Amino acid sequence: MDHLVVFCSPNGSTRCIAKVIARRISELLGSPVRTFDLGRRVESEKAEWHCLNTTEPFCLWVGSPVYVDHPVPLVTRFISNLPRNRDCLAVPFVTWGGVNSGIALHEMGEMLVHRGYDLLGAAKVLAVHSSMWQSDRPLGAGHPDGSDADAVRRLVERVHEKLTVGTLEPLPLETLDYQPPAVRNEALKKSIAMAKQAYPPLMVDEERCTCCGDCAANCPAQAITLGPYPRIGEDCFMCLKCSRECPENAIPLDMSAAEDRIRAMAAKTNEPQSTRIFH
Repeated sequence: MDHLVVFCSPNGSTRCIAKVIARRISELLGSPVRTFDLGRRVESEKAEWHCLNTTEPFCLWVGSPVYVDHPVPLVTRFISNLPRNRDCLAVPFVTWGGVNSGIALHEMGEMLVHRGYDLLGAAKVLAVHSSMWQSDRPLGAGHPDGSDADAVRRLVERVHEKLTVGTLEPLPLETLDYQPPAVRNEALKKSIAMAKQAYPPLMVDEERCTCCGDCAANCPAQAITLGPYPRIGEDCFMCLKCSRECPENAIPLDMSAAEDRIRAMAAKTNEPQSTRIFH
């Protein structure tokens, strides 16, 4: 069976895990594995084309960072566009920044099951918090590390074993509903739109900006247009990659207040600060 690894990774953590998955699958199968970054338009279109036009069943590994307790819009949109009833298999995985993994993994699993995919496994992988790049002690510092990668490799091996032996017992969807009711109910109230109100606005400093276009070219949401200075549209989901990677620091952000809020939220959570696999 072919494997397809599809992911969105503005900060790089989810890409790191996607590479671990693809490399281990390739080692087990002895052949390359297709990977697609949904934050790049051409790769996103190729991933959708492959899923729509492949006639044989395949195993889809689909990954997202957790933003505001949910998967990012690029991933939910991709899953929503998958063809129904293809008799295919799926393994969702998320990376989360040490505050709360929310209900992202369950939401992805639920969407995949609704599209007709049986779940063979899943993973939530601890990662450095993507909004704390200015901090000298970010939550999840050093993650994903070797132990996280080892856990993901074990998941790949377990899925491969299921496929090889033919014991395709689906992972029960309720296994991914691991959050306490209070946490789940609170997550259902959250959204990217709410997060935008809590963060400082993304403003372009035109005196620093050279109109190089790097921000627009590398925006995973394709939410930035040039006219000639960058304009940030409604599709922005606050990955903040434009601010982090601008060579001129022309989209400056002071994240100190946001960092205080993030740490306060982390202090209230009882979720173990570790990677967990499900199979």
